[in-house]
Parts: sequence; structure tokens; C-alpha cells
Amino acid sequence: MASRVTDCVQGYTVLASSFLERWSELASKSASTMDAGNYTAASAVEDATAGTALAAQAGWAWTALWWECFAGLGGFEGEATVNRSQKFKVEAGAKLELLRTFRTGPGLEELPAGAVTIHPEELKPGEEEFTLRADGIVCRGATYVSEVNVTVGQDSTPMWVWITVT
Repeated sequence: MASRVTDCVQGYTVLASSFLERWSELASKSASTMDAGNYTAASAVEDATAGTALAAQAGWAWTALWWECFAGLGGFEGEATVNRSQKFKVEAGAKLELLRTFRTGPGLEELPAGAVTIHPEELKPGEEEFTLRADGIVCRGATYVSEVNVTVGQDSTPMWVWITVT
């Protein structure tokens, strides 16, 4: 049961940090416009619209996560929001590590830290394949791209990977 509680707490932590970053970004943008003396009625409408959209997204995400936690703690989960990537092939016995944030493109939507995990993070001798898993609760549906560092012995090589979140 502790594992399910931990998953629930981690889900809320990732979700909260994701929305905190987005709220901070919105507040910084508004503050810089005000400081520059360029804040107009149109700016206020834009900020109110962005804030309302972000609040609605947060509400839906919190509700979805609440139901997911309820199902998980009650033993009814089906991993409905877990997205799995295709299998990626590397040299047997490699250690794998995410190098950067998953993004849909330069300057576009990105997944919060911790939303994507590598399975397994270290391949056993003879194992050559790994997959990625992403929690779809904390992000919009899209294909996200990043790099994984593949280490075999002393040699490290970056490798492009992707996952489609639905």
C-alpha cells in the first residue's frame, strides 16, 4: 500500500510543480509588461484569459489525478493514463539516463521533470531494449522528444528518443 500512496504523492508533486512553473511564467510576463509601463487593457484581457485557461487546465488535471489516486488506493487502477513508447534498442547491459526535458519542439510544450521514466534504467547482460513511460495526466497529448545518455563501460553516447502521450 505504501507504494500506491507514494505514487499518489509523487503524482501530486509533479503536477503541482508543473503548474507552479506555468503560473510563475505567466506572472513574470505580466510583471515585466507592467514594469516596462506597457500594461494596457488588452494586456489585462490577455493575462485574464491565460490565467483562466491555466486554472481550468489545473482543475481538470487535479480532478483526473484525484480519480487516479482513488482508483490506485482502492486497487481499481488500470494504468489508463500511463503511456508507453515503442521499444528502443541499445547495446546490452547499458545504463540509461535522461539528458534533457521532453519537448514537442523548440520553445513549445514540455513535460514536467519526473513525468517520463526509463524502463529499465539499467539493462541486464543480454538485454538490448528499453521503453519510456509517461504519465498522461500532467501533459497535453502530443509526441515529445528528448535524448537519453547510453553508457556502456566508460563510453557514453546520446540517443534521440520519443514518446507519444494520448
